[in-house]
Amino acid sequence: MVRVCDRCGTVCSTDQEWCLNCGVRMTEATQGLPGLRAAGLVVALAVLLAGGAAAASYAALRGDARSAANVPADTTGAPVAQAPPATAPVAPVAPVAPAATTPTTSTTTSTAKKPATPAAPAAPAAPAAPATPPASGGGGGSTGGSTGGGSTGGSTGGGGGGSTTTTPTTTTPREPTSGPVVFASGQGTIYDPAGHAANKGEEGNAIDGSTGSSWKVVLNEGQSGGLGYVLDFDDATALKRLTVNTSTAGLKIKVLGTTKSALPPDELDSNWDTIASERTMKSGRNAVPLKAVSGAKSKYRHVLVLFTSIPGDPATAVIREFTASS
Repeated sequence: MVRVCDRCGTVCSTDQEWCLNCGVRMTEATQGLPGLRAAGLVVALAVLLAGGAAAASYAALRGDARSAANVPADTTGAPVAQAPPATAPVAPVAPVAPAATTPTTSTTTSTAKKPATPAAPAAPAAPAAPATPPASGGGGGSTGGSTGGGSTGGSTGGGGGGSTTTTPTTTTPREPTSGPVVFASGQGTIYDPAGHAANKGEEGNAIDGSTGSSWKVVLNEGQSGGLGYVLDFDDATALKRLTVNTSTAGLKIKVLGTTKSALPPDELDSNWDTIASERTMKSGRNAVPLKAVSGAKSKYRHVLVLFTSIPGDPATAVIREFTASS
């Protein structure tokens, strides 16, 4: 559908607002009516909503008025319940309540005497609170004597005896458990600062936990000692005994210990402590008790089994296993 401009006769579309030829506005006065209709519709809806709200408010007010009119008058006689505090004779009944130690019993008795005062006896029952301290000591004996010949006091306060004492519990620290030391691979190595060994052998066999394997060290010609085997502990350890399982009879050893993380440069260094004096080994197992001497420390970072004399030509030592216990 098309429209024609009233001024120049140009054909225009129905939704065109201005004539593209002469520039005259194409919108008619009647086309503004849709906006007026929408405004009228909004006003009508607002009026309807306002009317509905007014009707609902009126209905609610009438409902409240009817509810208030239907509420029965209060005939409970509440003022009568407030009258009991004026009755002084009820107060003397309070001492009887601690004797029975059951507040419900005293409440029942007072209710039987005064039906109109059910809540009044509960207030005097407050003095019964001081009767609870006898549970912590012998003071309860006097209460038992006044109520039932001391039976109640005996069960509550220990028969009226002395105060309860608490014995402190002392815990004795346990000594560290002792037992064999398990060496890991790399915790033992040859100690040869002077280079006397011609063949160092398999050092790890000395602490691998098996006597089926062994560590064999052969010295250079003309050498008979001055080297050994050092045990490396991650933390300073107090050893009680060292066992040397060897097949070299006549081997002489001495055991030294140091607290330093770095090994001393030689066996004569002052950082070494002697923890077992020199002794001769026999073929087989040799138990060597370890004890710090000359006031030395008891825990060591490194323990050295020093070979002071090795028999043979060339000097040769065979160690089946080193074991230790703490």
